[in-house]
Amino acid sequence: MSKSKNKVPFKTRLYAFLIPLFLGLVSAVLVKYYVFTPVHVPNQFMEPTLKNGSTAYFNRLFRSKQLGIGDIVLVRSPLDSESVFIARIVGKPGDTIHVQKRMVFRNGSLLDPSSFPESASSDIPLIPQGKTETDDMPKLTVPEKSFFLLADNRELGVDSRTLGVVQESHVIATLW
Repeated sequence: MSKSKNKVPFKTRLYAFLIPLFLGLVSAVLVKYYVFTPVHVPNQFMEPTLKNGSTAYFNRLFRSKQLGIGDIVLVRSPLDSESVFIARIVGKPGDTIHVQKRMVFRNGSLLDPSSFPESASSDIPLIPQGKTETDDMPKLTVPEKSFFLLADNRELGVDSRTLGVVQESHVIATLW
């Protein structure tokens, strides 16, 4: 009677299974929270681009020099470091920005309205106190290492019109 030639101990087989499984789970968690960050959209500030209640994925691996006009970013609030908000970049350092009757002007030129979607519905939800449907803003020059951000739903959104320009260091991630 012959014995099995290459019997592998149970402990070795268990390690051969558990170690790759553990490394895979740790890698998945690290990628999910430190590379691609899932963010629950809690409000209507970016509608129609990002719907209220949906989940958006943001890429934390970016360079601020690569950020461009129209990019959607996740930003730490300049007023409260615990709060974050989502907005679209409309002004980079040195740009002059002003808003007139919902139209955005960058360096005297109208930004392409199709780059900044508007809701198909003409119904504007309850407008917060102090805001109007047009919400005009005088000219402002964006300082170095800063961005001017606007929410797509400008009637409801919190953005650079309220918070001021956002420092480059406050940008956490870009929409993936």
